[in-house]
Amino acid sequence: MASFLESIDKNSFIFIEKPINKKTIFEFIVKKASIIHNIDKSSVLNNLFKRERLGSTAVGNGIAIPHAIDHLIIEPKAIVSILSKGIGFDSLDNIPVDIVFLLLFPVDKKSEYLQILASISRLLRNAELTNKLRGCKNAESAFAIFTQILEQKAA
Repeated sequence: MASFLESIDKNSFIFIEKPINKKTIFEFIVKKASIIHNIDKSSVLNNLFKRERLGSTAVGNGIAIPHAIDHLIIEPKAIVSILSKGIGFDSLDNIPVDIVFLLLFPVDKKSEYLQILASISRLLRNAELTNKLRGCKNAESAFAIFTQILEQKAA
C-alpha cells in the first residue's frame, strides 16, 4: 500500500477551475489520466459511469472516490482532483464534492483494489489533509500538502 501512495506524484494532481457536473469532471480527469498514464479514455470512462450507476462514489464530507477496474490498465493509478467549488455528486450527506480521488485498477489486482480503496478512504478522513487540500489553488500546492501529510504519518 505504501508503494501505491508513493507512486502518486505531482502529475497525479489537478486543480479544476469552474467545475460543472459529475460527467464533465469525469471526462476532464480521465482525459488527464489518459495523457499521463497512457490509458484508454473511452474504456475507463465507460467503466466509471457503469460503476457510478451502481451508486454514488461520494463518501461524504465533500469527498468522492470514483474507481474503475479496466482490463487495459496494467498497474493501479490515481488522479487527485481539487475542485474550485463543490458540485452535486448524489452523496448521502448532500454535501457538494470538491475533492475527487480517482482510482484505476487492473482486472488482475482485485485483492489490492479493496485494500487500496480502504486505505485511501481512511487517509481522506484526515481533516487536516482535506482542509488543507481545499485551500489549494493549484496542483503543485495540493501535491506538497499530500506529501507533507504522508511524511508526518510515516514519522
